[in-house]
Amino acid sequence: MAKTVIGRYEFRARRALRASLPLALVSFLAALIARAPVSATQGREAAAYLIGAGKADITGPPVGAPIWGFGKPDQLTEGLHFRLWARAFVFAERESEQRLALVIVDQGSVTHSMLLDVVDRLARRHGDLYTRDNVLLSATHTHAGPGGYWHVGSSSPLGSAFHQEHYDAIVAGIADAIEKAHDALTPGTLRLALGQVENAGAQRSLVAYLANPAAERARYAHDTDRQMTQLELVGAAGALGIVNWFAVHPTAMTFDNRLISGDHKGHASARFEDERGPGFVAAFAQTNCGDVTANLNLDNTGPAGDDDLANTRILAERQLAVALELLGGGEELSGPIDTRHSYVDLSALEVDGRFTGVGPRTTCPSAYGYSFGAGSTEDGGGHPLLREGMLEYDPTIDQIAKNLLGVEPPSAALRQCHHPKPILIATGETRPHPAQAQVVPLTLARIGQLALIAVPAEFTTMAGRRLRETVLEALGEVVRHAVIVGYTNDYAGYVTTREEYDTQQYEGGHTLYGPFTLAAYRQELTRLAQDLVAGRPSRHGPDPRDLRGEAVSTPIEAPADSLAEGTAPGDELEPPLESYRPGQLVRVVFVSGNPRHDFRTGGNFLSVERRQGDSWTPVSSDDAWSTRARWQIDPEHPTEVRFAAEWEIPQGTVPGSYRVVHHGSFGRGGDARSFDARSRPFEVTEPGQAGE
Repeated sequence: MAKTVIGRYEFRARRALRASLPLALVSFLAALIARAPVSATQGREAAAYLIGAGKADITGPPVGAPIWGFGKPDQLTEGLHFRLWARAFVFAERESEQRLALVIVDQGSVTHSMLLDVVDRLARRHGDLYTRDNVLLSATHTHAGPGGYWHVGSSSPLGSAFHQEHYDAIVAGIADAIEKAHDALTPGTLRLALGQVENAGAQRSLVAYLANPAAERARYAHDTDRQMTQLELVGAAGALGIVNWFAVHPTAMTFDNRLISGDHKGHASARFEDERGPGFVAAFAQTNCGDVTANLNLDNTGPAGDDDLANTRILAERQLAVALELLGGGEELSGPIDTRHSYVDLSALEVDGRFTGVGPRTTCPSAYGYSFGAGSTEDGGGHPLLREGMLEYDPTIDQIAKNLLGVEPPSAALRQCHHPKPILIATGETRPHPAQAQVVPLTLARIGQLALIAVPAEFTTMAGRRLRETVLEALGEVVRHAVIVGYTNDYAGYVTTREEYDTQQYEGGHTLYGPFTLAAYRQELTRLAQDLVAGRPSRHGPDPRDLRGEAVSTPIEAPADSLAEGTAPGDELEPPLESYRPGQLVRVVFVSGNPRHDFRTGGNFLSVERRQGDSWTPVSSDDAWSTRARWQIDPEHPTEVRFAAEWEIPQGTVPGSYRVVHHGSFGRGGDARSFDARSRPFEVTEPGQAGE
C-alpha cells in the first residue's frame, strides 16, 4: 500500500483500506497494527481503549551526590528515605497505532537528552511506535533526589558535574517502566474524576498573585488551585492504576534534608499502591505548582512545624484521602487518542498581540534575574545580597556575579528585552553555546474529553489558569477538561503572568525568556490545538541541540574501602535489642563499603525479614516509609564506612522474630564485591511486653 502520509499519520490511510476489506481481514489487520499484547479478556464486552501500567526503580547514588532543587552546595546525599520510581502508563486506541506513553518520574526534572535516549531504547523493539510525538516524561519535581544527570551546562560554571552512571540508571528505569506498561496492555476504560483538596498547599508569592487584575482574581475562590484531577485506568478485573494531578511543590523535605526521597508525591503514590495491592500503579503527578508551597507556614515549615518527615506524611495523606474518594467516580472518557508536538525557539519568538495584549512582541534569550538568586524565602535558600522584588541594577552584584561565575554582563538589548528584570546571569548569551536550552518541547495530547497540556516549565497558579482557558477555547467542543502536565520532556524554568513578572518575585526572576513567556506558550499551544482539531500535522520546529555527545561525564567514584583493625565487611557494630514493641525504632550499624560503588538501582541496601518456620521472609525494605538507610563516613577516616539501618516498627506488626539485613558492597569501583550482612534476631512483641 502506498503511504499517503508518513510516520504516525500513516494509520489514517490504513483505516481507509480496512473499510474496503472483509470483516475477518479487518480484525486481523487491526490486531497487527495495534502491535500490542492482546489479553484473555479480548472477547469480552468491548472496551474503549487498550491500557497498561508499569513501574521501575530509578534511584541514584545515595551518598555524596548534590541534592537537586535548593542549590545548596553542601546539601549532599547521605542515605535513603525511600526509593525513587518511574511510573508509566500507555493509552492506545483499539484499532490504530494512535497511543500515548505518559511517565511520571520521581526526579526534580527531566531533560531532552533523556527523552531522546528513552525513545531510542524503545525503537529497538517497537520501531516508530513510540516517538518524541507521543512520549511524555513528567517529573514530580521532588527536591530530595540526587542531581548530576544534566548534560546542559555541565562544562560551564553555571552547571554541575554530569554523571553518566546516574543518568543511565534513570533512562533505563524510564524505558523499563514503559516496556512493562506496554506488555501489560489490556482492553479497558478510562475514568476522569475531579475533587477538592484543602490545606495541602499555600500561595508563597502573594505579592505577585495580587498584581493580577482584581476582576480576574474574583473569578476564583482561592489564590491556589485546589482542584485534583484523577485519571483512572480500569481493566476487566477492576482498577489497575491512576494518574493524579494536584498543584503543590514537593518541598516538605527541606534544604536541610540529606536523604533521597520522593517527598509527599512519592509517599502518596506508595500509599495508594499499598491500599490497592500488587500490580497497581499510582502516580501523583505535578501540574502548575509554580507559586504553591508545601510549607504551609510560609517559613520553610509545614503543618507539623520543622519536622520534614511528619510534613511529608501529612501532605501525602491529605492528597491520598481525596484520591481514594475519587476512585470509581467521575465520567468515562470516550473518543480518540491524538497528539500534537512541536519544538519552539523561545529565544526570539514573535508573539501576536492577541496573546500579549499590548501588540506584537518577542521573547528573549534566557536570563536569570536578581530575584532568582534570592530564592523563594518560603522554601529556603538564596543569597543574602539578593532579595525578591529587586527592580534596579546594582554594580556590586554584577561584579560579584562576573568574578564568581566568570559570566559576562548582559547586552543592552537583552536588558531591554527582559525589562523590568535586572539580569543576574545572561545564560542565553554565554559562548560558544547558551548555558540553558533555548528551544523547548510542547505537546498537546487528547484522550477523549481530556486534554493534557505538556510543558517543560513551572507555571504559576494564574499562568496555568490562563493557559488552560486558552487551550480549551482553541479546542472548542473537542474536549471539556484540561490539565497542565508540568516539567515534561525538559526543564525551562518558571512561567508567570505579565503582571506577576513585573513584580520580580522569585518566580518572575526565574521566568527565563522575558515578560511575554506566557503569551508565547499560549500562542504556540493554540497552534497545536488548532492543528489537532483540523486533523493536520503540526510544524516540528527546530530540534534542540543534542548534548549527549558533547557533555563530559565525571565518573561517580569512591575511594577504595578499608577496615578498622579487627573488623570485616558486614560485621555488626551496634546490634539490636532483644525485643521491641510496635512504634519503637530498631537501629543496627554494620561495617560496610561506599555505596557509590553500586547504588543498587532495582535492588535494596536494606531489608527486614521475619522468621517463618525454618525460613526468613522479607517484610520491609529501604523503599518503605518505616525504614531509613544511612551511611556514616568519618572525615578523618573516609574509607572506613558504616551503614546504619533503621526500622520504625509499624503499628499492627505481627509479633515474632525479626532481623535486619544489609545488602552492601566493599572494595574499589568495579572490583567491589557484594555481601549480605544479617543482624542477630530480635523479637517484636505485643504492646507493653517488650524489654528495655
